Amino acid sequence: MKRAFLATASALLVLPAVPALAQVAEQDAGYNPASLGDIVVTARKREESVQTTPLSISAFGAQALQDRNVQSSADIANFVPNVQFDSAASESGGGASSQISIRGIGQTDYVITVEPAVGLYLDGVYVGKSVGSLLDTVDIERIEVLRGPQGTLFGKNTIGGAIQFISKRPSDKFEAEAEATVGRFNRVDVKGILSGPLSDRVRARLSGAYQSRDGFMDRVSPTGAKTGEQGNINRLSGRLVLEADLTDNLLATLSFDGTRIREQSPAQVLLKVVETDGFAGIYNGAVPGGVCLPTAGPSRFGNPYCYNSQYVRPIDGRTTTNSGPNQSDTDIKGASLNLEWKGDGITLKSITAYRDVGVDVAQDLYGSPYYYGGVEQHISQKQFSQEVQLLGDLMDSRLQYVAGLFYMHESGTQVFPVNLPLVQFDSGGKIKNDSYAAFGQITYDLTDQFSITGGLRYTYERKQFNPGLQVITGYDYLSTIPTPGVTNPIVDLFGPVGTPLFPAGWYKRTSKSATPMVSLSYKFDRGTMAYATFSQGFKAGGFTMRYFPPVIPAPGTDPDDIVSYAGPEKATSYEVGLKTELFDRRLRLNVAGFYTDYKNIQVTYVVDPDGPGPIGQFVPVLANSGTAHIKGIEVEGSAVLADWFRFDGSFGYIDAKYVKFSADALANFPGALSLKIPNTSKFTYNVGGVATFFNNDHGTLFARADYSRRSGQYKEFSNDPSLFQPAYGVLGASVTYRSPTKRWEVAAGGTNLTNKAYIVSGVTSSEYSQAVRSRPREWFLRLRYQY
Repeated sequence: MKRAFLATASALLVLPAVPALAQVAEQDAGYNPASLGDIVVTARKREESVQTTPLSISAFGAQALQDRNVQSSADIANFVPNVQFDSAASESGGGASSQISIRGIGQTDYVITVEPAVGLYLDGVYVGKSVGSLLDTVDIERIEVLRGPQGTLFGKNTIGGAIQFISKRPSDKFEAEAEATVGRFNRVDVKGILSGPLSDRVRARLSGAYQSRDGFMDRVSPTGAKTGEQGNINRLSGRLVLEADLTDNLLATLSFDGTRIREQSPAQVLLKVVETDGFAGIYNGAVPGGVCLPTAGPSRFGNPYCYNSQYVRPIDGRTTTNSGPNQSDTDIKGASLNLEWKGDGITLKSITAYRDVGVDVAQDLYGSPYYYGGVEQHISQKQFSQEVQLLGDLMDSRLQYVAGLFYMHESGTQVFPVNLPLVQFDSGGKIKNDSYAAFGQITYDLTDQFSITGGLRYTYERKQFNPGLQVITGYDYLSTIPTPGVTNPIVDLFGPVGTPLFPAGWYKRTSKSATPMVSLSYKFDRGTMAYATFSQGFKAGGFTMRYFPPVIPAPGTDPDDIVSYAGPEKATSYEVGLKTELFDRRLRLNVAGFYTDYKNIQVTYVVDPDGPGPIGQFVPVLANSGTAHIKGIEVEGSAVLADWFRFDGSFGYIDAKYVKFSADALANFPGALSLKIPNTSKFTYNVGGVATFFNNDHGTLFARADYSRRSGQYKEFSNDPSLFQPAYGVLGASVTYRSPTKRWEVAAGGTNLTNKAYIVSGVTSSEYSQAVRSRPREWFLRLRYQY
C-alpha cells in the first residue's frame, strides 16, 4: 500500500499546479450522466446516429466507458448481449490473448494458424490474430460492437461480428489530461495525454499509460508457505497520432502505438487430475512398488512422488501449488498511415498499416509443487495491410455507396517447447498468409422512409504452414524431487532425440468465397425504424499447429496428403430489428432477432487414442466438426426515469445447437450432437443505473452501478464437466464528483463487489484440466484532471 499512497499524494501535489491553458471539450462540459445523448457511429464508413443504422450494434463513447470502469476490451462483454470476450490465457499462458464469441460464433484456440471469428479493428486496421488482441482502452473515443457477419464494409472478412476501437484524434486547441488510480493489490495506474496544434495545418496527440497490480493468487509449497504469485498486471502502453492537412481536401493521419507487458502467469487453477491416463498414468506407474497406483489407496494422496488430485484447487481459491515457469511477456508495435481525400460528394481513403507482435510466456502444466512439466510459448507475428475505400453519394444523396479493395500479408513463427514428465519436444511452426478481397455496398433511398441496401464481397485466401520446428528434444525424468529407483519406461519410444514430429516443408491451401448482403429498412417516424437483413460470412481455413506423437508417412505417401487442415467456415444469417426512441427521447429501446446457419465449424479438440487420424491423444487437432443452427434475440434499452436518474439494460437469448457432425468427430465423441457450443450462454443480461445527486454551480455528483449475469456455459468443445461454468453475475459500482469547471474529478468504486469466482478460460486433456479464474473483489480511487 505504500506505493499506492505515494502515487496518490504525487498526483494531488502535481495536478493543481498545472496551468489552465484551454477549455474543456464542449461534449464534456455539457455532459449530464442521467441524460440520453446521441451516439454517433461509423460502422457503415460514414458518421450517423446508432439509432438510424440498420445493424445490430452496441456503441460506447469515452465517458460511458469511464463511467462503467471499462479498463480493457474484455470488459465490454459485461454490457453487450450475446457477446463473450475473455482472455485465452489458460491455453496460451499469456494475458494479452483473447477468445471472443458473438452469437455463438467464436474461437477457442490462440495459435497463429487459426483465424479469429470476430474481427478487431483499431482505427480501421485489422488486428490479425488472437495473440496480442486484448487491448487496453487508453484514449479511446468510442467502441462499436457489430453482431453478425461483416464483410461488405470491412477490409477483412469476419464471420461472427466485428469490434471497432476508435481512438481520439488530435484537437484543434491545446488539451491535456492526467489521471491516477490506486486500489487493491497495490494498484497504481497512471495516464497522461497531450493534444493540440503544432502549426496551422499539423496537429498531434500523445497518450501513455502504465498499469500495475500485484498478483492475487499465491503459489504455495506443500506446507502452505508462499513461494510466489500469479495474476499480476504490469503494462506500459503509448500512442502518437500526427494529423496534417496536406491540402484543403487531403488529410493525412500517421499513427504509432506500442504496448509492453511484463507479467507473471495468469491465475491458473488445477481443477482435475486423471491419475491413470496420459503421461500422468505412465509417470505414476513408473514409481517403484506401485505406491502411486489406485491400488495403493488413500496413502498415495500424501505421497510427494505421486501425481494425483492432491494438487487440485477450487476455482474460488486463491492459492496454487504451481512451481514451474511463471512468465507472460508481450510486445506489440503498430504503425498506420491514413490518407483521406474529399471531393464533391466523394471520399477516397487509403489505410496502410504494419503490426508486429512478440510473445514470450512460460507456464506450469501440472500444478504440482515438484514441477512435473511446463510449456513455453515464443511467438512472432508480423502483418502488413493495405486498404482502399471509395465512398460517395449520388442523386441528391439518395444513393450512397462504399467500395473497397483489401490486401494483407502475414508471416509468423510460433514455437512452444513442451516439457512433459517423461518426454520433451518442440511444437509449432511458421506461417505465410496472403488475403485479397474486393467489397462494396450500395444503399438507395426509395422514399424518405424506405431504403434498400445491397452488398457483395469476394475473398481469396492463401495459407502456408511449415511444421519444421517440431522435434523430439529429450527424455528427461522431470521432478524437483527425483523418485528413488525410478526409470523412464518410454526412452526413445517416439524416436531418438532430434526425431521430427512431422515432415518439414511448406504446405499450402487456398480458399475463396463470395458473400452477399441484402437489407431493407423503413423509418416510421423520426424515432422509429425497422430493418431486415440477409448476410453471409466466411472464415478461412487453418492448419493444425501441434503434432505428437510423431507422424511418419508410410512409404510412397505424400506428406501433403496427411497434413491436418480444417477448411473454411460459412455462416448464413437472417436478422430483423426495431429501433425506437419514445416519450420525447426519454426512452430508447432496440430489439433484434436472428437465425444463423453455421457450417463447417472449425473446432479444436483432443483426439481419442482409439479414434481415426494420425495425431494421437496428447495434443489437440483443428478440424471441421459439423453444422450448427443458432437463433436468438437481443434487447437493449435506456430510459430517463427522472431528470436525475437513468436506467440502462440489455438482454440476450441464444438457442445454439449442433445438427450435424463429421464422421471423425462422431468417432471421437459419439454423443457429439448433444454437446453445447463452448463459450455460449443461453441467457445474458445486464442492468445499470446512474443517479445524479446534484449538477449545479457546486459541480456534479453521481453514482453508477452495473450488474451483469450470464447463464451456464462450457469453456471447451468436449464439454468436460470440470470446465463447466455455472450461471454467475458480476456487480460493479462507483461514485464520481466532477468540479464546477469540469476540469477535475474524483471517483471511488469497486469491481466484482460480490467477489464471485468464475472460469475465464480453460483447457483439458486426457490427464488434467486447468482454468484461469476471475479477478476477486477490488476497490479503486481515481483522480483525473484535464485542461
